[in-house]
Amino acid sequence: MITLGVDVGGTNSDIIISGLPGAGVLVHKLPSTPADPSIATIQGSREACVLAGIDPSEIKLILHGTTVATNALLQHEGARTGMITTLGFRDIIHIGRHRRPYNFSLMQDIPIQRWPLVERRYRKVVAERIAPPGDILTPLDEAATARAVDQLREADINSICVCFLFSFLNPAHELRAGEIIRERHPEADVTLSHQVTAQYREFERFTTAAVNAFVKPKVRSYFELLESGYREAGFNAPLLVMQSNGGVADVANASERPVNVLLSGPAAGVIAAKYVGDTHGHRNLITLDIGGTSADISVIPGKLVESNPLQNLIGGYPVLAPKLDVSAIGAGGGSIAWVDAAGAFQVGPRSAGADPGPACYGKGGAEATVTDAHVVLGRVDPDSFLAGRMKLDADASQTVVAAIGEEFAMSAEEAALAILTIVNANMVREVRVHSIRRGYDPRACTLVPFGGAGPLHACEVAEELQVPRILIPPAPGVTSARGLLATDLRYDTVRTVSTLVDQAELADLEAIFEEMERDSLDRFAIGTGPVPTMTRRADCRYAGQGYELPIPFDGMGGDWRAKVAEGFHEQHHSEYGFNFPEHSIQIVNLRVTAVSEIEARPTTHVEPGTADASAAQTGTRRILFSPEAGHIEVATYNRARLLSGNRFDGPAVINEMDSTIVVTPEFAGEVLYDGTILLTRKEA
Repeated sequence: MITLGVDVGGTNSDIIISGLPGAGVLVHKLPSTPADPSIATIQGSREACVLAGIDPSEIKLILHGTTVATNALLQHEGARTGMITTLGFRDIIHIGRHRRPYNFSLMQDIPIQRWPLVERRYRKVVAERIAPPGDILTPLDEAATARAVDQLREADINSICVCFLFSFLNPAHELRAGEIIRERHPEADVTLSHQVTAQYREFERFTTAAVNAFVKPKVRSYFELLESGYREAGFNAPLLVMQSNGGVADVANASERPVNVLLSGPAAGVIAAKYVGDTHGHRNLITLDIGGTSADISVIPGKLVESNPLQNLIGGYPVLAPKLDVSAIGAGGGSIAWVDAAGAFQVGPRSAGADPGPACYGKGGAEATVTDAHVVLGRVDPDSFLAGRMKLDADASQTVVAAIGEEFAMSAEEAALAILTIVNANMVREVRVHSIRRGYDPRACTLVPFGGAGPLHACEVAEELQVPRILIPPAPGVTSARGLLATDLRYDTVRTVSTLVDQAELADLEAIFEEMERDSLDRFAIGTGPVPTMTRRADCRYAGQGYELPIPFDGMGGDWRAKVAEGFHEQHHSEYGFNFPEHSIQIVNLRVTAVSEIEARPTTHVEPGTADASAAQTGTRRILFSPEAGHIEVATYNRARLLSGNRFDGPAVINEMDSTIVVTPEFAGEVLYDGTILLTRKEA
């Protein structure tokens, strides 16, 4: 099946076509069009088909990763949003958890990213009240609801969220309020909190619903433009969208619940890294995705790890949506070197971005960046960047790096080494947070670097962490697009039950699970994969605790209470290092994950060769790795010429269209059958 994957970033849009007869995979890259990302998406898809020699109608499936929802939230460019909520709870999303910063200031500025997405004047209250286990104490005041809708319509509010107390136990009032909105304001987008996340904790649920409503019109409009653009260009394949949980959803579901696609790009990269690791028998992985602005880091201890939904903050807002455990720091190729108020040397998080970009881009950049440091040290060849399609200005890099060096009485090369040392240290620190502090030993892991700058830093980061192996996938600059082709159709459903294990009945829990599974099946698009498999989990905690942990809930029977208790005690000990076997356990939420495998995998093969890689060598280059070693003459290779089985020793530089691989003297390399390069520490 010929499949198209498109990952749209802030700087570039990456295209990959898999399943081509005889060719396997074709990759393509072009600048993004931030004003309307669909333009570059359609254009790049057409260009990729021309390069592949196929007609757009031959594409059978399109998978898409997008930053539209993320950018709308982070840049506060969403819709004018209104809220209808329970009388007396108008300010829930403003008060929040009332956590105070760890300082003693009486006057504190609240960052704009943390202001409520719904202005107070557009938060309307109506009389209604539902109480556990779903009893209606006060019927919905429909007249007040109608007046609230009319007021929001007159204020030109085009997206409304409905957030009532305990709607996750009985959604009747939210459903009726939704009907009233559609009757009196049919142009408005409607978000009902229980349909976004049906679980308790009103601040997080209300805020998640507000985030969904805030980005919904923009995301829906984008997907409409994208689908119509694809049709006009001759594509008639189903379109699926990457979600934060590592699975894809059809456009209808993604448009209705855009809160689930806020981190689709980083999730695709993690999926791709796991696919590369699984392909070559490496289960414990550290992923390092370095682009122009940030470095996205994740640890895969034999399986994909999801972050705790209660700790998911995106743009400062809590989002109760499943998400792969990925963190981002300001450490990319465009990260700027600067001097702080105390006179210390810093790198990032401020970035030169794509415009003007690093000084070497020749677009007016006047500050030293990480990319400029690589140019000064000879690690990036100004004549080979993007396979020669973009010539870099080495003199400009020398000038700006020398300028920051003067602040510390350093030469340009010493300053460049300092820039890389600092940015690498920032990444190493973040990796340690995700690995060592959570009980995972980096020495037992394999590093998978990707993104345009990932392979430039991989060896030095691995050396610092004592990671023995590095897997560099083919075309690392478009790895996130490759991850789109390695994912599956997936939907997550959650339902709050809040019951003690000793008081719960298995038949009642089974009935709720079966209802959730039916709901999940209704969300699947027809013809995109086989019948989905269902996985059940339960969020449990000790009675009286404030936070819960998920445990498997499949195959329960017999003494099911003992199985739940055993699973939770083990999970609690694994997470915190202790447990309380004598304490009662409470089941808070039930979760169902439905997954349908997609028949699209990015398979590549390269021609077999011998251990001798000299045929791929293009010359030599002088590179500075450390002041002690001085400048070293290293071999340079063209990755496109490397054959399966080729071996080489570091130091070396491998150039390719979308990235540059720097192999330090401590590593040796081997080309695997699919073009993946395995770097191994020589002492290991």
